[in-house]
Amino acid sequence: MNHNRGCHPHTQNVEVWRCNFGDFSNIIFIDTPSFHSDRNNHDAADGITRWLELNFIRIYRSGILFLHSLNSDPTSDDMSMSWHLEMFVKAFCNKFPVPSDIYVVPTCDPHCNLSRKMPSQRLLQLKAMMGGLTGNGKRTWHAFIFSGVFKGQPETAWSVALLLLKRITQSQIEEFFTSPKPALQCMPAKIPDSRLAPRDLTGILFEEFKEKKSNRDLVAIITIGQIALEHLPRHSFVIDLTNLLSERFNKKMGKDGVDEPLTLEEAASKSMSPDEPHRKTILHEGRDPLCEGSMANLEDTISRYRAALERAPPLDRCRPLLFLASALHQQFQEQGTEGSIAEAIRLARAALSIHPSWHPDHRLSLDFLACYLEVRVGKKASPAHMGRPGAGPPSPSSFDIKEFINRVVSEKVKTIPLRLLHAQTGVLCGRDAQISHFKGSFQYEQLLSSEALLDNQRLKMEIDDVVSEYFEFVMLSHRWGKGEPLLLDVQGKSVYDLSGTDGEAKLQMFCILALRRNFQWVWSDTCCIDKDSSAELQEAIGSMFSWYHWSSLTIVHLSDVFDAASLIGSDWFTRGWTLQELLASHTVLFCKHDWSLYSKGDAVNHRADPVLLEELQNATGITKQHLTNFSPGMDDARSRLHWASGRRTTRPEDLAYSLFGIFQVHLPIIYGECTPKALGRLLAEIISHSGDVSVVDWVGEASSFNSCFLVDLVPYQTVPHFQPISGDPAGRNDLDVEKALKLYGKLAELARAGFANGKLSLPSTAHSFTAVKLRGSSIRPLRYIYEMHASRLRPLNVALSVELDESVDTYTLVRPWHPKSLEQRKNYTVEAALKLLEQLEQPFNALLLKRSFSNEYTRIACDCTITARVQDLASTLDSEVLIPEIV
Repeated sequence: MNHNRGCHPHTQNVEVWRCNFGDFSNIIFIDTPSFHSDRNNHDAADGITRWLELNFIRIYRSGILFLHSLNSDPTSDDMSMSWHLEMFVKAFCNKFPVPSDIYVVPTCDPHCNLSRKMPSQRLLQLKAMMGGLTGNGKRTWHAFIFSGVFKGQPETAWSVALLLLKRITQSQIEEFFTSPKPALQCMPAKIPDSRLAPRDLTGILFEEFKEKKSNRDLVAIITIGQIALEHLPRHSFVIDLTNLLSERFNKKMGKDGVDEPLTLEEAASKSMSPDEPHRKTILHEGRDPLCEGSMANLEDTISRYRAALERAPPLDRCRPLLFLASALHQQFQEQGTEGSIAEAIRLARAALSIHPSWHPDHRLSLDFLACYLEVRVGKKASPAHMGRPGAGPPSPSSFDIKEFINRVVSEKVKTIPLRLLHAQTGVLCGRDAQISHFKGSFQYEQLLSSEALLDNQRLKMEIDDVVSEYFEFVMLSHRWGKGEPLLLDVQGKSVYDLSGTDGEAKLQMFCILALRRNFQWVWSDTCCIDKDSSAELQEAIGSMFSWYHWSSLTIVHLSDVFDAASLIGSDWFTRGWTLQELLASHTVLFCKHDWSLYSKGDAVNHRADPVLLEELQNATGITKQHLTNFSPGMDDARSRLHWASGRRTTRPEDLAYSLFGIFQVHLPIIYGECTPKALGRLLAEIISHSGDVSVVDWVGEASSFNSCFLVDLVPYQTVPHFQPISGDPAGRNDLDVEKALKLYGKLAELARAGFANGKLSLPSTAHSFTAVKLRGSSIRPLRYIYEMHASRLRPLNVALSVELDESVDTYTLVRPWHPKSLEQRKNYTVEAALKLLEQLEQPFNALLLKRSFSNEYTRIACDCTITARVQDLASTLDSEVLIPEIV
């Protein structure tokens, strides 16, 4: 592979060549011109036109390799695939055919500083964009995507080139579809690649035949196939032709019955030496298509498949395994034999372990397994979408790099849940079992074989990538229902063997849905936590936000949503734990009662669906910015408490515990301590670490934990709002600047609020009472209306449920002070001091405090907000600074 200087720094000209000299010379030459459709690069189209005029002396069949860097966001305007392709098309004049085949190759710069999950997310976005490209209606594109990510490996580049050639060949054959005989006549027999066309053409015609079921088409296909045998080695085509002859026999159109395909098979095998690798393939696979049509008894078919499986080499067992599993599945459907479906599941699992995740047969094996599991748990699914299995697994070898892999795996499993369900088997696995599964996997064997192929740096990167991908897991978010299986219910069993409760059926469908999306590890809060172990429960609750955050997918099951118009009414939005599950997860899919997707707008990530995002905002009261890009912590604590204020939990303390991850706090879990104490510990932690005094701005019932804290979260449903007032600029001229600077200095030097020994230290500006007058009262409800006069404040009326003492000196109104108020004005300048006075002039919600004999204070809860306002700008100069100790 040569890399020449291209017209853009991120692209290169690529030349690929390969020559095989033998009985059939095969020479392939690929020349890919660099073209980068930069919006500001007006010479790009001219450059590609000149290249066409120099190289396209004759009309060639060509395709497009579209390299897309995952370092860039596929959804941005500059990266629009359709726009770049249209720019490329403009370079073609009428005498040059525009290629319609596009092979999209994701690339990634290993040195780019991206989060581990970002490339995977962008790959999903890229696949979604391709779907829109194929059906945009402006131009007929045939877009396909390379299953891996190109990181500069020559062997990967060669695979990409071969796959593009395959697509070009298939497109050429499709053009011959309407008139196959002239197409055959125009293929020069001396060109090796052209001789492959009859075989490929028969495959396409056969697929078309299966849709239309035209007998005349079948005769034509067999005729073309027999012509192809004259130009190709028999062993490379005999299996395909026996498929066609078997179909003809089943339709009772052939005079020779099964003799012709069997004779053809025997002649092909005899023409090869006993050591020929294709000989066994023909013997055990060439007859398989005949088994279904020619055997009247299903038992005979299963016997034939078992014999074929016994003869299959270890690395070629995927297809025979799936053939036998399919026959056993059919036997279960016809006879209801439990052992048949159990064996089919076992065989599909064995087939799944043969190929890596990117191999097409791995995807096929996964579909077979998911289908059989659905049948096993009673959800009858039609296997019509499943095709015939393919063949050809790579042959791994081992090298000693186990120690390094073990270290990477050990670090990885520390970041995932303690227990995970293995979606393929339905068995609950601890960390030792998770590692054991990995060491028995194809991915592990593939890594061991990579030591001789990659340098140390690239080998470490490859190990990190493979380990991270292998241990990707899916989290379940749901509303607990009846009969949820607990740890003891699934330990030592397969969840697919459970039956009888709605909760067990939900767990099974969750595992199957994850399996269909190519994940093998899943987690559910019902059965993956030992709730009898206080230590494990403590670790699980403390880590749960992180688990959802690092999961590859969160599946939300809305058991009470039956259509696409009832999302906002789901009980899921009223539960405490589901708030952090929504905010922590990067990728979320909402499923309705029947496990179908709630929205088809974005089948990869519903949080990226604008329509659904609007619904989520309406249902939760959370802004779109936080829904799409949430970070745990204590910023804007009042808003975070507001999101949780309308939710409830089964266990009262969970109202606080479910917020630990959102605020990123680590506190002991003490069930039985009651809600006020659990919530008080959380609020104390928030104030101590952030100094955010907005959490004490509420109206309601005070907690026994501390009079500044609440008994529950309900009062946070009210969002404080003030109508700002405009100051009088002229009033600044008469202010005492020295006093203003002195006040600024006092407030700037205040420590943040803190909590220790049951006392809240609350930096404030204080306003002592000068007079209190009772203006009215009521018995039901018990209410006292007071007119209050405090220093430097305008008079105000306050409703209380408690009666105040006659001693005015014991009461104070305070304005809690947040240190962030002066963070942006560190210098003691006159301008900064005047801006501070304007800030103090604005209305604020005051706290009513009562001083005890020991100089401690108690907050008096009010039935309404005490919205206070200073008399004028000048009065703020005499503001008193106080740090009361509130109990």
